Amino acid sequence: METKYSDGKILLKKDGKIAEVILNRPEKLNTITLQMRRDLGKIFEDLDKDPETSVIIVRGEGDKAFSSGGDISEFLNTSPEDLLDWGKTIETIENVSKPTIAVLKGYILGAGTELALACDIRVASPETEIGLPEIRLGMIPASGGLTKMVKSLGPLKAKYYLLLGKRIKAQEAQQLGLIHEIAENPYDRALEISKDLISLSPLAIKAMKSAINLIMDSPIQVGYDIERKTFGLLRFSEDFKEGIDAFLQKRKPQFNGK
Repeated sequence: METKYSDGKILLKKDGKIAEVILNRPEKLNTITLQMRRDLGKIFEDLDKDPETSVIIVRGEGDKAFSSGGDISEFLNTSPEDLLDWGKTIETIENVSKPTIAVLKGYILGAGTELALACDIRVASPETEIGLPEIRLGMIPASGGLTKMVKSLGPLKAKYYLLLGKRIKAQEAQQLGLIHEIAENPYDRALEISKDLISLSPLAIKAMKSAINLIMDSPIQVGYDIERKTFGLLRFSEDFKEGIDAFLQKRKPQFNGK
């Protein structure tokens, strides 16, 4: 099933428990318009509520770019409200309770990088280049990219890449932790990962994502408390019992998310 958004600039495809969100502007290197930004937030909100969807794959149409960033032609007409909405869209994507996988090819720049970094898992092709070049347009990343780079790389490394607006090739990006895997066919690899995720407890995945987000900026003792309480809640779930029973009976578990 395929649904079009933003006059066809975004496609939503569903195949079983896997949903694909596709940036469909290959002639413009999948640059993201303001309307596309708004629609992305709505799409992810709806998918998070969809009981038929277990995993969300995000990709760009074509081989040249996942997304080379925001549509620069709109920049001078952007209001403060538009910028706030874009930031909220990224937060919506990041806070989806279901696992998200970004399939990265070619250029991933600016808003494209911020969208990719909002996903849980990033699989890239060898020729991928990722970066936040906003400084070269006289501005800074403002939809989570700057913060994520500083928190992920630390301020000393982040300054080098952000102040110069450097593009980072796939191998270096993987070493920095910005990319998780490099594959000749990242889409096929994303499907493999999706099938693995679908076989796991959706309840435990949701709890894990929530715990990670809470622990990320918490003192270590608070983190210990969060993980123990999360474990305690899962302990009384049907999925926990099914996982233990399946292990003891040497069979594959059949989780129901309860």
